[in-house]
Amino acid sequence: MSWSTARHLSTATALCFVPLLVVLAQDKPADPTKKAADTAKKTAPNTDLPILPTRQASFTTDEGTWMSLDVSPDGRTIVFDLDGDLYTVPTTGGKATRITSGMGFDGQPRFSPDGKTIAFVSDRSGYENLWLVEPSGANVRAITKDKDAQYISPDWTHDGKYIVVSRNKQGILGSRYDLVLVNRNGGTGIAITGKGTGAPSGPPDPLNPPSFDNYLGASVTPDNRYIYAAVKRGGFRYNQMLEDRWQLGVYDRNTGKTYQRTTNVGGAMRPAVSPDGKWLAYGSRLDSKTALRVRNLASGDEVWVARDIQRDDSESRFTRDLLPGYAWTPDSRAIVITNGGKLWKLDVPGGNATPIPFFADVQVDLGPLVKFDYPIDDSVLVVKQIRNARPSPNGKQLTFTALDK
Repeated sequence: MSWSTARHLSTATALCFVPLLVVLAQDKPADPTKKAADTAKKTAPNTDLPILPTRQASFTTDEGTWMSLDVSPDGRTIVFDLDGDLYTVPTTGGKATRITSGMGFDGQPRFSPDGKTIAFVSDRSGYENLWLVEPSGANVRAITKDKDAQYISPDWTHDGKYIVVSRNKQGILGSRYDLVLVNRNGGTGIAITGKGTGAPSGPPDPLNPPSFDNYLGASVTPDNRYIYAAVKRGGFRYNQMLEDRWQLGVYDRNTGKTYQRTTNVGGAMRPAVSPDGKWLAYGSRLDSKTALRVRNLASGDEVWVARDIQRDDSESRFTRDLLPGYAWTPDSRAIVITNGGKLWKLDVPGGNATPIPFFADVQVDLGPLVKFDYPIDDSVLVVKQIRNARPSPNGKQLTFTALDK
């Protein structure tokens, strides 16, 4: 079990007992002093979550699982998520510095075009929202405050004024994600997609398919006009009938229309446009593995730059996108990506891979250990389950299995 999984299990287990805690609290008058003290201890004082950190797991690691990253505009720094916190490390490698902490799960960081701000998603408010932080770790602030949505995979417009992000207003059990344009100063955001009709009621019409109504992993072109994303149509029924996979689409902000840009047998996901606007990278299945492909946007020619990367999540719930976030270097000559728990630099278009070694001192805050004492009478008890009872030949005795004996 990974440390991040353990954190989620501790959180989920503690949540199961919230109603009981509330009932017990009503049995006696509230203590204003204690309430204020408890609020001060919370990771996010405005959250309804009652979980307070009471334990801590500390360790040093040089690898991680499903790490999303970005490269700063000056090419000197990598920001990545590890066990629910954000870290920065020089692009040459070395010791990583943690810039966020607490009980919330922070991830999917993206540098602003001026390099002074990092956008990321976090559930530290009790809901998965969009947040900002400075590269030093200062001035952590929420820019969305939804209580019925999930935000994933933010990307900045190149003027630095807006963030394009996928939002699921149906919550964690929903399956449709729209692209939303959010002002960096906050607000509810403007949904720029989401007019799809979903799965058709009758047989699919190949000449007139329904609109796309799932958009994941936005990547904005340098001129701010186009937004690439992984797209998919409808719900389970439509996908099952057409064996539909995620493909790449491009949304035109001038026309409001989405155009499909791939028809790969292995699907296409997590697009990333190079800073000079000449290249488009994306993930796709190559036989049984997930690989990274790069397209020359002028000629349309494509080449595999890595034939085995992080296994994609297209067959699961993709709550952290279909692939971890990766990034181009500012000169558009290489891609920095995570694979096998490590950081790598891939030359484009050659694909030569260079490791970027790092290590991080990790401290994970954990909720209270859930432990109960159950009294068991081990003297005389009524056996609830008897198995394989067989009478003796003379009918005077009975043999059976109970309590594993």
